Amino acid sequence: MASMARRVLLLSLWVAQASHWWETEVMYQIYPRSFQDSNGDGTGDLKGIKSRLPYLKDLGVGFVWISPVMKSPMRDFGYDISDFHDIDALFGSLQDFKDLVAAADKMGIKVLMDFVPNHSSNESKWFLESKSSKTNPKRNWYVWHPGVEVNGTRQPPNNWASNFGGGAGSAWTWDSSTEEYYYHAFGEFQPDLNYRNPEVVEAMQEVLRFWLRLGAGGFRIDAVPFLLEDMQLRDEALNESCAKTQMAWNCMVHNYTNNNPQNHEIIQGWRKTVDEFEGRVMFGEIYAPLKDLMQYYGTPEKPEFNVPFNFEVLGADFGEPNDLRQAPIVRRAVRAYAAALPDWCHGNWVLGNHDNHRLMQRLHNDTRLATTVYNFFNLLPGTPVVYQGDEIAMRDEFIPYALCRDPMCLKNPETFTVSGRDPERTPMQWSPGPQAGFSSNASTWLPVNSDYVTVNVETEKAQKTSPWSVMRSVLQWRKNHSELATGKITEVPGDFQGPALQKDLVLVKFTMGDMAAATVGNWNSAYSLAMDLPSLVKASGGSVQILFSTDPDRTKEVATPFVLLAGEVVVITFKEEILIQA
Repeated sequence: MASMARRVLLLSLWVAQASHWWETEVMYQIYPRSFQDSNGDGTGDLKGIKSRLPYLKDLGVGFVWISPVMKSPMRDFGYDISDFHDIDALFGSLQDFKDLVAAADKMGIKVLMDFVPNHSSNESKWFLESKSSKTNPKRNWYVWHPGVEVNGTRQPPNNWASNFGGGAGSAWTWDSSTEEYYYHAFGEFQPDLNYRNPEVVEAMQEVLRFWLRLGAGGFRIDAVPFLLEDMQLRDEALNESCAKTQMAWNCMVHNYTNNNPQNHEIIQGWRKTVDEFEGRVMFGEIYAPLKDLMQYYGTPEKPEFNVPFNFEVLGADFGEPNDLRQAPIVRRAVRAYAAALPDWCHGNWVLGNHDNHRLMQRLHNDTRLATTVYNFFNLLPGTPVVYQGDEIAMRDEFIPYALCRDPMCLKNPETFTVSGRDPERTPMQWSPGPQAGFSSNASTWLPVNSDYVTVNVETEKAQKTSPWSVMRSVLQWRKNHSELATGKITEVPGDFQGPALQKDLVLVKFTMGDMAAATVGNWNSAYSLAMDLPSLVKASGGSVQILFSTDPDRTKEVATPFVLLAGEVVVITFKEEILIQA
């Protein structure tokens, strides 16, 4: 039979399935030390978070992830936990946590805890028992080794480096009382738990159950690739020239300390535990190439994370510059992620967090472009993750070494401006008043950013086109169009006719319920882009409709040519022509 091509209208692209709340809602990360201080001690707390729940609801947030608030010596500000079953007094009490969850629940907001399973504090009862003697029942709860003799000198068993650097940068610390080294992927005050010990596995399962029983909506799980290390303790490849100017960890190939295949068995166990409680979720922190990242979804038969965080557009793309000022780089990153995402999995977009320079810093403090970038990704299928302050386009604040608090700053004085994470952790800017409305104390744990008089929630609420006003309109619209969140990206065109479109246009096509749709953004903050929009999306004649625009004055008419305003992002729907071979 001779082949025949004919054009038809695509009537249905995707059959919508029942969605989960974490697929259709927006996540908001709260760094509790810096969100809202309720008692005037200069540090944020749980009651402060509770007081701001109406703000989050109004913004369009559906669930919050709270960075660690468990009991801790705070050498890494909660990521060094001494008691996994209690709230640190700095933030309040267990009752305060229960009150926060109850108040959030009444507003339809879920609360996710930060679960830090890789290590504990060296002040935890577990570790104190472990180091008390080699015969203690908890000795094998951590990773111990006698080291090796080299020319009569005792040395660590291998060259593994600490992620936090400092000094020689070794990930092994000598314990003189039992004359062995203990392993710590991060600071020496954060000894790694031994997940080859079933007792450790079960103890951490019980930690999950403890917080789920208290009403946690689920967890963001920290430092997942670090869970298990090579049993043979083999050296990792080191780039010696790189190590002359950077921390040793940054110059190694981490094939023996990261992404061990047996990690997945541990995560499958966590997922089974979380699934014991209806409607709970697991998000995972995994900095890894896409092929490794996608394995952390597991399989339909053996699921792992509901969502592993997508860091493709967060910052450095595993050694290659990921400059989000450039539209071609954005197109490439979105296309790569969409192509790697398994059909049965739900995606997400992360543009900032407490460990990376803010998007504003990475965009050279271009507020208009930041507004475009934030909201373009907020208008794609998947779950957006908003880091506190992104909605007002907060920027990094330079923190001199004398004032830095972050251990990655303190341990690396020569490179603290690169390695330190304090700049992105400064207090939330609520108002142009004293301490930006964050605290009544004249002294805050980190200084308030110097631009707070103009960059703050109160001021931006009154401005029609401020970053806050635009993001709120986007999140509220998105909340009422859940079919966008659960859509599937179908195409990210990379070649456009004309240098202006090639340089500044980003267009992502996806399914939206039974419609074909696209999000279209102009990466140029100064000039409009003219285009034949129906042709770009392969729409049948005259079928393009504008559903939403970040420009509050945009008319819904699609003229020929269509003009996308400077920095504008629109969501469109259309009937798509496809070519069927018969």
